[in-house]
Amino acid sequence: MNENRSKRREWVKTAAIVFLSILLVLTFFSQTILNHSLPEVATKFVQNGSITSKVRGSGTVESGDPYVVEAESKYIGRKVASINFREGDKVQKGDVLLTLAEGDGTELEEAKSTLKQAEASVETAQKALKDAQSDYDETVLKDKISAQDIKNLATYRTQINDLRNSLQAAKDRQKPYSDAVAQLNKAIEDSTAQKTYEQEQNEYAATRVTIAETALPLAETAKENAAGEVTKAEGAVTEIETESEALEADYLLTPENYPDIEEKRADLATRLAAANKTVEEKKTALTKAEENLKKAEDELKAATAAKEAREASPTINNIEKAISDYTIQKHANENQVNDIQKEIDQIQSQIDELMDKNDNIAKLQGKQDAIDTAKKELNAAKQSVADAKKKIEELTGENGGTEIKADIAGTITTINVTSGKKIEEKEIMVLQPEGMGFFFTMKVPIEQAKLVSVGDKATLVNSWYYSDMDITLKTIKPDKQDPAKTKVLTFSVAGDSVMVGQSLNISVGQRNQEYDCIIPKSALRQDINGDYVLIVESKSTPLGNRYIARRVDIQILAQDDNQAAVSGALNTWQDYVITTASGPVEPGSQVRITEN
Repeated sequence: MNENRSKRREWVKTAAIVFLSILLVLTFFSQTILNHSLPEVATKFVQNGSITSKVRGSGTVESGDPYVVEAESKYIGRKVASINFREGDKVQKGDVLLTLAEGDGTELEEAKSTLKQAEASVETAQKALKDAQSDYDETVLKDKISAQDIKNLATYRTQINDLRNSLQAAKDRQKPYSDAVAQLNKAIEDSTAQKTYEQEQNEYAATRVTIAETALPLAETAKENAAGEVTKAEGAVTEIETESEALEADYLLTPENYPDIEEKRADLATRLAAANKTVEEKKTALTKAEENLKKAEDELKAATAAKEAREASPTINNIEKAISDYTIQKHANENQVNDIQKEIDQIQSQIDELMDKNDNIAKLQGKQDAIDTAKKELNAAKQSVADAKKKIEELTGENGGTEIKADIAGTITTINVTSGKKIEEKEIMVLQPEGMGFFFTMKVPIEQAKLVSVGDKATLVNSWYYSDMDITLKTIKPDKQDPAKTKVLTFSVAGDSVMVGQSLNISVGQRNQEYDCIIPKSALRQDINGDYVLIVESKSTPLGNRYIARRVDIQILAQDDNQAAVSGALNTWQDYVITTASGPVEPGSQVRITEN
């Protein structure tokens, strides 16, 4: 049995050794596999040194003083037959820029349409007038209205019109008085509210005096009670002091009778201290009571003065007088309103009486009104026809024109129309006037702006077609959007091949300068948060060193073809920046360093 136990122990021991060996081998190979799966990166030290730098950038050429060629209103909506020049062509004053097809412009078409509508309105109004006149004539025949009735109608119409004018005049005269009544009612309402407020303030002042008069005797009583408490407490102190003096006197005469003299002395001292403390507390209470009494006296004095001031104030009397004056003025204006209303009622009664004088006149009144309305509408329609004809004459009076010519000499920079299509907007072309020049701007960091000066000549980058251009730095100004970090460089551009809208890549300046941090340009990276580099940090682990990529934000100060000077949290000759990698590398990624 012991032999079996020994064999089992050997087997367990052998199994443990095999397991640990396998675990060790797997650990070794897992490290090797992990290393081969990591992206391999090449690195370079951050170092100091000098860079012969140029400021590089790009911009779009703009006109120094663009001239907009606008089409007249009569040309809007007309079709373009041909465009005689292209963008970049030079033109002289008087050159024909566009040739237009025959036809009407939008405004002329609208004027013709308006004329048709106006002519139709004239026909409608003529028919309405004819119908109204026929209706009038039929009424005269049907109802056998006499010539005298018709004559009376004209007379009554004149009288009614005169009365209606008088009625309106009376209403116009009445309105200022009605407005005055409304304003005076508002003034009376406001003054009454102010009077109520002043009366409430008077009542408050009287109540304040009453309260103060009630509080003063209470404060005086409290002060007297506090003074009595002080006297009582001081008497208690005197009694204890007297008792203490008597004890000492008796002790001197018969010391043998006082074996417990120290205990009695201690008791008297304790009582005396307590009594003195009580005296101080009562004195404090007395001081507080005196302060309260002073406040009560001051409050009564202030309340009495405030009450007397309000009683002496003429405010309420003034308000009552104002209310009285407003009321008198209101009644006067109401009387005027009522008097004129009587006049209005009388005039209206006369109008109604004339209208009702006989049925024939009433009938003809309505028919005649219809004739008058039709005449007015016919006159308005005829005026609309005249206006439309005048507009058409204005738009076609100079033959409409089929050519649009250049007002000035210059170079065409923009064409906003197309052959075969209508002119939709007034702005059809933009010219660069002769002698006005071109310019473009670009933004650079303040550090780069220090590398250039006004007057520096710029060169085009990777361009041979525009080699005749002369580009000169004219101004260096802060960027209004970010003046603390950015400058705006403005360049003048000259040359036969210059055109508005060209995108130019340039470099300017060439100065040698020392920098603390220089890295290869291949290490530069950029995202929406700005420029940055990845450096390699080493971390020790039980299985060896691990290399982690860490992001460092930078600002590019200068650069040449191969190197860049930067600022940021980089340590010269200590940090390694990643220049190339065999695969994607993100901040926080584990990497493998190339073995050189």
